[in-house]
Amino acid sequence: MSHFTGAKPNDVFVGNTETKNGVPEHLRGLTTARLGEQALDIDGKKIEPEYMRPLFIGRAEADAYDRIMMRRTFPGQFR
Repeated sequence: MSHFTGAKPNDVFVGNTETKNGVPEHLRGLTTARLGEQALDIDGKKIEPEYMRPLFIGRAEADAYDRIMMRRTFPGQFR
């Protein structure tokens, strides 16, 4: 299980992402997508923030996030 810090009450953690890339291009249409402050590895050890940061979306956009990821995973099967 991944770990993270800095989630707001209605945030959903969707993974760690490379800091230099910011919010991934395919998620930039989500208005709540944001980077957190400190990513942690699966053992709870801090990952250098210059390298990786946690990625959050607002709970209200969870369904939109799922649709985006399904389209990316199964192109041509989901619209």
